Amino acid sequence: METIFLVLLIVVAVVAANAIYTRFDLVPVAFLQIAAGLVLSFVPLYKHFELEPELFLFGIIAVLMFNDGQNTNIRKLMHQMGTTLSLSVVLAIITILIVGTVTHILIPQFSLALALALGAIITPTDAVAVSSITSKVMVPKEAMNTLENESLFNDASGIVAFNLAIATLVTGKFSIASGIESFLYVFVGGIIVGLIMGYCIVAVRIMLINMRVDTPSVIVPYTLLTPFAVYFVAESIGVSGILAVVATGLIHGLQQNRLRLTTSRLQIVMSTTWSIVASVLNGTVFVLLGLSLPSVIKNLHNRDTGSVATLVGLAVLLYLVMTLLRFLWTQFDFAEIRAWTMHDKIMNSLVMALSGVHGTITLAMSFSLPLTLGGHAFTYRNDIIFVAAMVILISLIVPTIVLPFMLPKKVSAVGEDELTEAKSDMVRNAVKMVQADFGDSPEGGEVIRIIEGQRVIEGRPDKAALARLLDKTFEIERLVVEKMLQNGEITNSEYELYSKFMRQTVLQNSNGFTKQILLIFKFRVMTRLSMSSKARAHRKAIKRSIVQNRNKTRDELVETNRKMWGRIREIEATPYKAATKFLAEQMTDKNEVETGIVRRVFDQRHRRLSGSRSSQDAQNEILVQVFQHEHNFVQSQVTNNKYSRELGNELYQQISTDQLVSFQTFDDE
Repeated sequence: METIFLVLLIVVAVVAANAIYTRFDLVPVAFLQIAAGLVLSFVPLYKHFELEPELFLFGIIAVLMFNDGQNTNIRKLMHQMGTTLSLSVVLAIITILIVGTVTHILIPQFSLALALALGAIITPTDAVAVSSITSKVMVPKEAMNTLENESLFNDASGIVAFNLAIATLVTGKFSIASGIESFLYVFVGGIIVGLIMGYCIVAVRIMLINMRVDTPSVIVPYTLLTPFAVYFVAESIGVSGILAVVATGLIHGLQQNRLRLTTSRLQIVMSTTWSIVASVLNGTVFVLLGLSLPSVIKNLHNRDTGSVATLVGLAVLLYLVMTLLRFLWTQFDFAEIRAWTMHDKIMNSLVMALSGVHGTITLAMSFSLPLTLGGHAFTYRNDIIFVAAMVILISLIVPTIVLPFMLPKKVSAVGEDELTEAKSDMVRNAVKMVQADFGDSPEGGEVIRIIEGQRVIEGRPDKAALARLLDKTFEIERLVVEKMLQNGEITNSEYELYSKFMRQTVLQNSNGFTKQILLIFKFRVMTRLSMSSKARAHRKAIKRSIVQNRNKTRDELVETNRKMWGRIREIEATPYKAATKFLAEQMTDKNEVETGIVRRVFDQRHRRLSGSRSSQDAQNEILVQVFQHEHNFVQSQVTNNKYSRELGNELYQQISTDQLVSFQTFDDE
């Protein structure tokens, strides 16, 4: 129970750091997460906190690497495969050997195997950490793609080399031939296992979808469990579990792209879930870094007062060595990155060198060091963790300071005007299709009104003006219903029923907790105070009727409920016309945004009430065709170079979101 509580506190620290970052983004979120960990280190419960090393690779790294794989563009990866393998395999191995040799020479107490293990730990780069420090600058596109692809495979290279070094450290035996053979078996075998399992997992998912068992409650947990299953199977037969989950992730990513439109609701839920999981897991590692540093430093001081300064110096030197190696590797075209001029080439090399940021994988491998060695406590475990932590911090701090001076500030790839115009073209094209194919049907007209809502209205609403307009429109509706009561068009019980319906609508569309509380007070308390004795008696009669209804059979209740909502539909038509007429009269150039929002509130409610199930099914069928037509339109514009890929992605996201919202609206009715 205590362990669960400690883990939950770490998650709370991650959430707190992320929340602070949304309001104070001058410092990369990784630094805030480390600071949160330092704060947690003062909590007495964490004094002897130890997380099992195996949990890092299985519970954190496997999940993160699978997510990286499924978010990778396979076409770009294949196009840059030569460069990717050069950086992630060849350069990684060379860096491990050089770093290990330098460490062994400078600190002879570190055996060569231990020094090589350190090299394997600090070599892998972290694309997520790179993204966090480059969020405000424009990194050259080719360089950024290369960094992302590199991080997929150099993690595996580092982990495989790390395992070989630890095995050598434990057994004291190492053979170059057997080492190469083992490396190839683990590396290639991991990819093969991942591809096979990925194909099988995707096939099962397609089968579930074909069987209509594709709800988020089934597919999302199924996908979340995938990296654990793949990693477990791969490691059980002695191949790289990390490479296996990467390969499975790549195949899964291909499947996600195929299902972009046909399962948009599922894709949005899946994307959101994975985004949250990846954010929490990445943050957890940095919180653990901050949490562990004080105890590591304390242990080092207790052993040798000069250890900390020596290890800091070693970390700085190793970072400089790795940065220089990365610069020279790309500058001399061992890994080619497209550049038009010599200046661009030098800039790409500098960016690649400085963006060799280390993060999750490095820290996770350092924590994965065995607690004991040969039956005794692992003497230099704290030293390795400390050096790894210092390398991570240095690799985060240096580019955070230097890159803003080298690179221009990031601007949005898609301007608001461009996006607005493109959405209008897309909707206009879809409207023409509906008019041509379904223009004579009432469902076609309703669908046109729905998809017109996809158009972007320029500007943001004035919240105060919006609230005032909502209040005025609801007041118009209330007055119309009262007039209907006075004219005998509705009964007292129907008036009470519709008034409750109106109050729910007002509360649902009121912004702010305080305002909702005031409205509840107004509806519940003030209404009672202003009631006549006759109205109070009538309300008591309604309550008695409700109590009596509790004793009715299910069929009787269903019939009563059907009649009740049928009557509300009939009543709603009159105040709806009055409200839309009022809004049309109120619209000006200044309040176009606010008026449009209020109009959509009433339109959506009216559609829910007025449409029959068969009519809604017909609308759904037309909407499916509309969204497919819009998808094809955007694809055609991108293919013909009329829209950029960034603009196309924005529009694809709009289509998926609108499809999800539209169908959820109908499902709720």
